[in-house]
Amino acid sequence: MERKQYPAHLLRAYLEGTATREEIDALLLYFQLPEESDELVRLIAEEFNQPVPDSVDPGQVAAINKRVSDRLTHHIGLTGPPQPFRRKRPLVVRLLPYVAAAVIAIVVTWLTVGDRQAETMDQEIVNAEEILPGGNKATLRLSDGRTVILDEVQEGIVIDDNRISYADGAAETLLRLDAEMAQQLTLATPRGGVYAVTLPDGSRVWLNASSKLTYPSRFTGSQRLVEIEGEGYFEVSPDTQRPFIVKSRGQEVGVLGTEFNISAYPDEPRSQTTLVEGKVQIVNRLSKAMRSLAPGEQATVDGEQTHVQKVDVTQYTAWKEGFFYFDGVAPQIAFDQMERWYDIEVVYRGKIPSTRFFGMIDRMGTLHDALVILKESGLQCRLVRSGGVNRLIVMSE
Repeated sequence: MERKQYPAHLLRAYLEGTATREEIDALLLYFQLPEESDELVRLIAEEFNQPVPDSVDPGQVAAINKRVSDRLTHHIGLTGPPQPFRRKRPLVVRLLPYVAAAVIAIVVTWLTVGDRQAETMDQEIVNAEEILPGGNKATLRLSDGRTVILDEVQEGIVIDDNRISYADGAAETLLRLDAEMAQQLTLATPRGGVYAVTLPDGSRVWLNASSKLTYPSRFTGSQRLVEIEGEGYFEVSPDTQRPFIVKSRGQEVGVLGTEFNISAYPDEPRSQTTLVEGKVQIVNRLSKAMRSLAPGEQATVDGEQTHVQKVDVTQYTAWKEGFFYFDGVAPQIAFDQMERWYDIEVVYRGKIPSTRFFGMIDRMGTLHDALVILKESGLQCRLVRSGGVNRLIVMSE
């Protein structure tokens, strides 16, 4: 890859701690930071042939040593209770004192899309602070194929008396429904979207990002049947005469009146039902096996197997309250949630890391806020945009 020189003022800004995140990320991208420290040192050494500018104070050698050291081990993630920062690659630390003065001599320019060669073609560094959180976004599809884009100012819709209105209590009717015939409706949220619906029986459902709920405009017959794909939190109105049935991938969940969370995304290998209050019955659609849950229990359906365990329900319901809650989860699970909420694509370089994440994060912060909190995991992350898609590249040790 052909390299160009950064202007000296960028290097000084980096030394003084005033460089922007974009400028620092450009430096990291410039060196194409690899996973192995010896390769990283080789790449830096390629720049050492340039003389040290006279205008640079030799006393700044210590500063560049610290800043380069910190940036070369920029970790994102959390492996447990916060620990003091520890260098993961002592070889780099040992060599830096000898090469720090030469590093000062690097004068380079901000990389633009046109400057990149094949491996970075059409890529640009993205500031994670620019990636905003999701919000109230959803569409409602009617049985005749029409689709209504729902108001992002509103948090949900209500179906009552053959009409659909917003949940803010305003009298204005969004849609009138056929009073003679029940029709199937589908509420769908995109990546970065959440929305709620109050069903005809008064039950409420909150949909997480990339989910959809199919339900009738009014319940008829001996049961209340809905279907979900993705994740939803259910607060079911009691009705001993008509059980509430939720169909999802691999399972059916039957309740009379309770609160529970279902996560059944099509790109995940299993479905999980977490009970908050009341009692539910899980039917494995392959094996036909039935299991009952008590509050604080979770059923995981994977093929013909159904596994029940005690869990901290907060970890599985915190999204409804506006939080990510990680209690020893694998990074892939955490990044899957961020992927849907921030509408990004997560790409793993090397093997998928096995380090565990802990912590609670406000989902209404930017992606940068989330990544700053997830630190000390031994992971390196870089955010780029290519073809209009924001990609978070995750590199493990």
